Amino acid sequence: MSVRNSVVVTAFFILLFSASHASAELYRWVDRDGQEFFTNERSKVPQEYQRTARPVKTDDSRVSVGEKPARPHSPAVEVKEHRDRNGRNEAWWHRRAESQRLELRKFEDELDLLVKKEQDQEKNASRASVKKKKSSAAHDRKKLQLEKKIAQAKRRLEVDLPEEARKADAYPGWLRE
Repeated sequence: MSVRNSVVVTAFFILLFSASHASAELYRWVDRDGQEFFTNERSKVPQEYQRTARPVKTDDSRVSVGEKPARPHSPAVEVKEHRDRNGRNEAWWHRRAESQRLELRKFEDELDLLVKKEQDQEKNASRASVKKKKSSAAHDRKKLQLEKKIAQAKRRLEVDLPEEARKADAYPGWLRE
């Protein structure tokens, strides 16, 4: 290869690299509504924002092209799963909260069934009034018991369990559905 050819090839590569670097520059501007915009051509920046548009420094180490994976931005750090003071994890607390919710739903369903049964009996009022009074008293007692169980279950779910989780240093989100 002659000197002239090597000069031409070198000039070609210099032009190629300088052109690719210039086209890769990004510009950023913010409009009067606070919305952020980006473009790779300064001429596309609206005239009123030309003075405020700033070049954005790109970080090629975070870009992945084709099959080549991006280089990690920082050294890989192993994330350790958080556990509470007693060694219990999110799954344990989630199961615990779910069992409390199921118990509450069971009591609420029983109460709904009892109320519906009571309403059906009122519709069929042709029965003897003595049977109705005995049945009504039993329904009222059962209804009161269920309302008490519902109140207790709600307290366990909404007050006691979150307090227990707080004391154990469990995240509050672990109790949510």
